Amino acid sequence: FSVERPANRRAKDESLLAFVREREGKSGIVYCMSRRAVEDVCAMLRENGIAATRYHAGLPAEERERNQADFLYDRAPVMVATNAFGMGIDKSNVRFVLHYNMPQSMENYYQEAGRAGRDGERAECILLFSPQDMQTQKYLIDISTEDEARKRHNLGRLQKMVDYCHTPECLRHFIIQYFGEEGAPSSCGNCSNCKADLQEIDVTVDAQKVFS
Repeated sequence: FSVERPANRRAKDESLLAFVREREGKSGIVYCMSRRAVEDVCAMLRENGIAATRYHAGLPAEERERNQADFLYDRAPVMVATNAFGMGIDKSNVRFVLHYNMPQSMENYYQEAGRAGRDGERAECILLFSPQDMQTQKYLIDISTEDEARKRHNLGRLQKMVDYCHTPECLRHFIIQYFGEEGAPSSCGNCSNCKADLQEIDVTVDAQKVFS
């Protein structure tokens, strides 16, 4: 597991492109928040020589089936898709799942990340976080329901997703704790946080100065 925080849209595209190029020929899924993002990201990858295809609910059924087959049989190793893609897909050699946008909940993230490495071999799950994703997801929650209790519940799940993107702790441990499992090691030694050379410091005084 890994979380990156590109400074802007251009940096996010550059991170994605560099990541995919380093894994040339390997099968992977790039999840995007919207149909428009799927179109833009897929076009960007193709323009840079990446054999990518796309999947979202706005495409004709015939094209969705064709693109899905191209991905399953490795004619197009990279699938750029909304969360409409993946249910029932039996492809064991997915080497990476990259989230171009932050999902709305840990449940969604873990389900989608779980489509990588089903053959038991090494796989990577990368999330490219930007604050704009959080604002967009809040807006979607706000317009999706008038039930205030459900809205608060969904906003709480979104906040946990944001916490995951900012935690200095082991990412695997964070996920396991979120789903209520106890006794997991506090460090997996394999996620981006465990591998990073992080130093914990007390910034209480600096924070108090900012607030004052």
